[in-house]
Amino acid sequence: MVHASLRMKFASEKLAEAREILSSLVERTRVSPGCFGCDIYQDLLEPGVLLLEEWWNTQAELDRRLRSVLYQPVILVMEMALEFPTIRFSEISTMTGIETIKKSRCGLSF
Repeated sequence: MVHASLRMKFASEKLAEAREILSSLVERTRVSPGCFGCDIYQDLLEPGVLLLEEWWNTQAELDRRLRSVLYQPVILVMEMALEFPTIRFSEISTMTGIETIKKSRCGLSF
């Protein structure tokens, strides 16, 4: 599995436009073959910051996404940012959930 994150900071006059462009892509991305999830977030502590997160089954499916016409608006939004965005691609070999918290906290009392 591959996790892709794109963190961008915008001037206040560009924020709404960037948010609108990215929001319009989320649903179409979510139904793409190999996509496990796609979300956009706005930072509560830095209101001008948006984070686009995507989860892909394989690197090949992510590569197909990055080459697609659907990704062109993301490139446009990156160019609207105040500074170069923080871009990260992480390969995930395993994932767990609540069981990790339970295992780590086992035997602890408050």
